[in-house]
Amino acid sequence: MSSKKITNRQQIARALNKATGCGYQQALERVVEAAERNLLPPASVGRAEAVRILIDRAAAEPVPGPMLAKDYLKALVTEFRLLGWGAGDHGPDVECFGLTAYAGPVAGLSLSVGRADDDAGSDELDPDDPEQSDLSKPLYLMSMCPSGNAKVEDFEDGLADCSTEAVRVTARRMDTELGKTRLRRVRGMEERSTTPCPICGDRYPEHHLLKNSHSADPVCPACIFDGDQRYRVDLPYLAVELDRLLNDDLSAPAGWDAVAAVLALTCGPNLGTRLDRELKERGGWPFVMERWGEPLQRSWIWLPPPDHRHEAFKHLGAGATLAALVDAVDRHDPTARASAKALCRASEVRWRDALWPASIAFAVAFTTQGYERDRHRTPFHVVHSLSDGLEQTMKPFAVTGDALNVEYGLEALLKNQLFPMLLGHSLDEEPDDPRRRYGTQPDDNRPARTHTDAHLTHSIDRANQVAVVLGKIPFTPPGVPSWDGSPVAGADAQGLGSTAPANDQCRAVRDEARQQAAEALYDLDGSDAVDAEQAWTRNGWWIPSDHASHAVRQAQQFLPAKTRVHALWFGPGAQLPEPVQVCVDTTIVHPHSSGPRDMPWLEVWDGHSVFGLTLSDIALVRRAEPGDELTQVWPSPSPSDREDDVTVNETTPGTTDRPLPTLDDLSLLTNQFLHLAGHRLGEGWKSVDEKAYAAHQRLEKALEAEYTGFLATTVKVWINLFDTDHPCPSGRNQTLPGYATTGKPYEVEFNVHAHDPSCGCGQEYGFGEFSDRVCQLLIVLCLYGGLMEAHPMIEAATTTENPDDHEVALRDISWVVDGPDGYDFREVQRRVMRDVTEAESSLNTDTNPTYIPPYMVADGWYLPEGGTSMMFHGRRHGDEDETG
Repeated sequence: MSSKKITNRQQIARALNKATGCGYQQALERVVEAAERNLLPPASVGRAEAVRILIDRAAAEPVPGPMLAKDYLKALVTEFRLLGWGAGDHGPDVECFGLTAYAGPVAGLSLSVGRADDDAGSDELDPDDPEQSDLSKPLYLMSMCPSGNAKVEDFEDGLADCSTEAVRVTARRMDTELGKTRLRRVRGMEERSTTPCPICGDRYPEHHLLKNSHSADPVCPACIFDGDQRYRVDLPYLAVELDRLLNDDLSAPAGWDAVAAVLALTCGPNLGTRLDRELKERGGWPFVMERWGEPLQRSWIWLPPPDHRHEAFKHLGAGATLAALVDAVDRHDPTARASAKALCRASEVRWRDALWPASIAFAVAFTTQGYERDRHRTPFHVVHSLSDGLEQTMKPFAVTGDALNVEYGLEALLKNQLFPMLLGHSLDEEPDDPRRRYGTQPDDNRPARTHTDAHLTHSIDRANQVAVVLGKIPFTPPGVPSWDGSPVAGADAQGLGSTAPANDQCRAVRDEARQQAAEALYDLDGSDAVDAEQAWTRNGWWIPSDHASHAVRQAQQFLPAKTRVHALWFGPGAQLPEPVQVCVDTTIVHPHSSGPRDMPWLEVWDGHSVFGLTLSDIALVRRAEPGDELTQVWPSPSPSDREDDVTVNETTPGTTDRPLPTLDDLSLLTNQFLHLAGHRLGEGWKSVDEKAYAAHQRLEKALEAEYTGFLATTVKVWINLFDTDHPCPSGRNQTLPGYATTGKPYEVEFNVHAHDPSCGCGQEYGFGEFSDRVCQLLIVLCLYGGLMEAHPMIEAATTTENPDDHEVALRDISWVVDGPDGYDFREVQRRVMRDVTEAESSLNTDTNPTYIPPYMVADGWYLPEGGTSMMFHGRRHGDEDETG
C-alpha cells in the first residue's frame, strides 16, 4: 500500500473536477484559494458540500469578456448537469451557428454558441479561432432542436447575448421555460385525446398509443406490459416507435420514457448495438437512440413542476437522467435501497440491481404523467398492468434471467414503497378524484367507454369459460379437469405415485401458469381449443397435471428423447426456497422410481451429468428456443471448469487441466505412490504406514461428519506429489498417465452418495466406483500432505413435522493435511451460504474469508483489496480487464 496520503483538499479537487470537468490543476487552485479565504466547510461536513459551495461561487461570478465559446459552453453544460441533464458528454462540434453541444436526451435539444459576424462567408465558423471569427465581438447563445418541437420559446427569436447574465441564471431560465413549454403542449393535447387505450380506456391522441409489434393493437404506456396483450413484444420494432415519438413530440406521454428505460435495463448487455445490428438486417430504420445502450445516463424522465413534485427532486430541472433520479432518491433516504431489498425478500422476489432504477423510472414517470394528464387514472393503475408482458419479449432481446421475477419486483416496489413515497398515500388510501372519472364533470365531453365496456364483457365471459376448463367453478366436486386430457393406459398406469405439487408455492405457480395459458388459448380460438395439449403445441408450455396418470401421459407425449426444455424446478424434494429455471435435455419419462417413494420422474441431461427431476417438484416446463444453452445444474469440479463451462467427464486422455482419473488409473497411481513411499522410507516404512493409516482414519471421520445427512457430497483431494515420474528402483514401474506428471498436485474428485435402504447393501453411504480405493487415497494424502475440500450439495429430506423449518444452505469445508510425514490435518475454511441472493448477507458465514487454496495461488489467483472468498475466490493475474 502506498504511504502517500491524499489530503482533504486534493479529494475535494478531484470531486470538483469530476463534477465540472474543469481539470484537476484548476480545481485544486480553486480549492486552495477558497480555503485561504475560509470559504470551505469543515472536513466533517463532507466533500459534497464543499464542491457545491465552489460551484455556486463560480456560477455567481459575472461572465468576463471577451471569453472563449468553449469555456462558456463548458460552464453552461456543467449547470445543466447539476439540474440532472445528461448534457455535453461527447464534447462540442463546430456546426452551423457556432460551437454546438447537445444538451441531453431532451428531443435532441442542442446549445450553440457563436459570434455576431456580419461579413461571415461560411455557415460553419469556429467562434474561438481568430482566423475565422472576431474574438472581440460578444458571444451569443442559441438553443434549438432538429425537429423544431423542443425549441425554448424565449429563444425562438434566435439569439441571446451571453454576457448579459450569469451562466447559472441562463441555465435555470432555459430549464424553466422548457418545463413550461412541455406542460402547455401536453395540456394542449386534451382536445385531441379522443382515442381510448383498448385495455385501460384512458384517452390519448391517436399517435401517442404504440404497438408492441407490427400486428398488435396500439396501447398506452401503462398497458404495454399488460397480460391482455395479444402479441409478444418485438423489441426492435417497439424501440424504433418509441424513439420516433419521444424524439419528435415534446408532448409525448411521460410513461413511454419509463417503458424504454425498463426494457433497456433488463433486456441484456450491449442492447443498443444488438438493436442496431438487427435493424440493419431488417432493412428498415437503421439505428436506435443512445438510451438503449446507456439507460442510466441517456434515459430522460420528465418531472412535474417544482411545486408539485417530491422533496427528493426539488433540486432537479424539468426532467433528469435516470442516474440523477436514482442518486436523488438515495440521497433523500439513504436506507431506501436497503428497504427495497428487504421488501423483495419478503415478497419472495430475487433482487437484481436493475430493479431499483427500473422501479424509480416507472414511479417518477407515471407520477409525472398523472399530474400532466389529470383526467387519466392515477399512477397506481400501472401496478395492475405489470403482468406477463416483459416475459413475452421475443428472443434474442428477451429479459435476461427470470422475467417474472422482474415483473413481481416492479409491482412490489411500486405498490408498497415508491408510489406511497412520491404520492404521500398508499393504494388503499387513494383519494377519489371526480375529474379522473369520465363524464362526471360538466365540461367533460369525452366519448363514453364503449370499447372498454366491450373489453370488460369479453374478460368476464372468458373468465367463466376458462374456470370451467380448469375445473375451478365454485361448489363443484373435485375431479380431473378437461384441461388435463386423457390418462395413460396399460402397465404404466398401475400403481403410480403422486405428481401433486410438492409445496404450496409450486401449486401456486402451476395454477397461475395454467390460468395464463388457458386465457391466451381462449383469446385465439375460444373455449374449444383450451387444453394442455394445445398449450404445448401452440405455446410450448407444459404444466404437469396434479393427477399422476394424466401427468405421465402428457410427459410421454410432449417430451420424447432429446427434447430441450426450460424447467421451473424447486429442487429435489422441493428443498429450494424459490424455483430455479434450468435448461436440460429430456432423456426418458419414468412412470416409477426405485426409491423409498415410488414417484414419476424425468431423466434429464444438463450437458455434464444425468439426473432426475421428480414431476411433483416441477412447476412449469417450456419448450426451449433453437440455440438455448444447457444449464449446468451440479457444480463443476474446479474453478477453471466453471470458467470454461466444461466438465472433467469430457476431458480427453492426456489433458493436464482436469485430472479426474478412471478407477484403473486411480488404482495404478495409489499403488505406485505407496510403493514409492516404501522405497523412500526403507526400514521405517512400517511405523510410517501405521501413522498414516491412523491419520487417514481421523480424516475419514471428519469427512463423514460433513457428508452425513446429505444425499450427495462432492469431495476433492489434492496431494502434494510433484515427482510422480520417478522410476521404481525395483524396475517394476508402469507408465503413469500424462496428467499425473505435470508438476502440479495430484488431483482426484469423487462423490459420496446416500444409499437407498431398499438396495439391501447395509451401507448408509457409497463412494461410487472409487469405493475400494478411497482408503488408499486418503492414506497417500496423509503420507505426502495436501488439501481436501467437501461440498455437501443435496441435504436429505427433513423428518420434522414442519418442513418449512428445514434450512437450505450451501456449504464448503476445506482441510489442509500436513506432509510429508506430518500425519495431522486442520480445518482452514468453512463457508455457509444461507442467502445466495446477496453475498454480504449476515446470514452467510465464512471462517476464513481471505483464504485461497494453494492450487489456485499457483495458477495465479489472488484476492483484490477488500475482496472475500464468500462467492468468488478472486481474480487471476493477467485477467484483470476481463474480471474487473
